[in-house]
Amino acid sequence: MMTKAPKFREFITEAKEESYRLVILSHDSEDDANVSGELVKTAAKKLGIKTLLADFRGLFTHYESNQQFINSFPVKEGKTEYPVAKSMGRGQDSIYEKPFAISPENTLLMIRGVGRPGLSGNHSWYDKCKKWEHEGYTLINNMLCHDLCSDKVMTQIIFDRHDLNTPKTSLVAHSEDTERALEELDSEFPIILKTATGTNGIGVILVESAKSLQSIVQLLYRENEFIDIILQEQIKTDYDVRVIICGDEIIGVMKRPIVEGDFRSNVAQGSEPVPHKLTELEKKESLAAAKAVDGTLVGVDFIPAKNREKDLPYFLEVNNVPGLSGIQEALKSQGDIIEKTLTKLQDRSLWANA
Repeated sequence: MMTKAPKFREFITEAKEESYRLVILSHDSEDDANVSGELVKTAAKKLGIKTLLADFRGLFTHYESNQQFINSFPVKEGKTEYPVAKSMGRGQDSIYEKPFAISPENTLLMIRGVGRPGLSGNHSWYDKCKKWEHEGYTLINNMLCHDLCSDKVMTQIIFDRHDLNTPKTSLVAHSEDTERALEELDSEFPIILKTATGTNGIGVILVESAKSLQSIVQLLYRENEFIDIILQEQIKTDYDVRVIICGDEIIGVMKRPIVEGDFRSNVAQGSEPVPHKLTELEKKESLAAAKAVDGTLVGVDFIPAKNREKDLPYFLEVNNVPGLSGIQEALKSQGDIIEKTLTKLQDRSLWANA
């Protein structure tokens, strides 16, 4: 009995220290360098989490003795090393990273680059994620959350369903539908026009008049007959708020001032964020917004009410792939936001197979 006890204690210690494996699945493009993915990889390394930063393009899986492996092109400093013709010849070194073992029991798949099938990503990328979900893997975020957040029309439906406060909103049904949509909106100009799939403030337009609106809508429909367009009242504000939520915990909050000479506040458009403190009402409503889209790690965006203590904020969107570089820099005095997030994800109650 005396010889077995130390072994048991060693087993308990190892179990406590055992972390998870992490695969960050992204896509590097010319106008969207994989900055956040590289930051997550660096933070994970500090925490002793075995991590693969992989690009969806060129990725495939294989099995050896019932063990699944991911094969992907190398990603260095956020840039994917895509193969060229000469690298495919005989006798050349492998163009892939060393295969990375994954398992539903110990691997998180952080989905940062699946895009919108047929628009900004391949259908097969989306299909791979659905397959992994079926196999029991935990995706950050799951594909339901991806679907709800990637379409502003669907996001608005979810906000309405869960009684979350938003600016007044109406959907443009076709190219000549602006008069009806404006009547439904019942708001003074200027108003905000958004395309359903815009990101980083792109696809968001300030419209000053009904004539301008009609021209813009007709142009957008001429370029894409299947485009979805929503109209929203403009809520006058000096800033909006981004809340990073992981599970049931608020990890970080930043205020994003409106860009000088613009009406947008996206960091990608030049906003310089600063730390921000939420009211209890804003905390409660932000957590409810994250829960409404079934999000595990999301960025919730809202415009604050004039009376922040008593009145509901105006929710704009929930981002299922929140950029992390801006909030990491803005909140650096509060510690490493990404490390806090990765530590929170050790909570197995957040995993699909909990």
